[in-house]
Amino acid sequence: MVEQTEQGLSDQYPRASPWPIPLVLGLVISEIGILFDGILPVAVGGLVLLAGSVVGILRESGFASTLYRPAFAVGALFAALGGTLYVATSATARGLALGGTGVVVVAASVALFLYETGRL
Repeated sequence: MVEQTEQGLSDQYPRASPWPIPLVLGLVISEIGILFDGILPVAVGGLVLLAGSVVGILRESGFASTLYRPAFAVGALFAALGGTLYVATSATARGLALGGTGVVVVAASVALFLYETGRL
């Protein structure tokens, strides 16, 4: 009997990655939150989705053995970029959104550290 396989998948990659769709949705939602004035929490939510997707891609591809280290790095990067945008440019809404996202992702990385080390 002939074994049926799914099109587009090979023996090397037995399943498709789920991360591209949340990554794109995070970008779109964050831009919608910035574009329409007054819905900054939507922008932060979109950027959190984007950051989580980047961390998931790094973990799935094998570049990271834990979740908390890339989450902390992405959060620190977002916080630094947000602070720079807020102070050095007139894009204060983008700076606030990136800075707020950085704080949320760094807090999540602390929770991930506690969870992965069995302290939570």
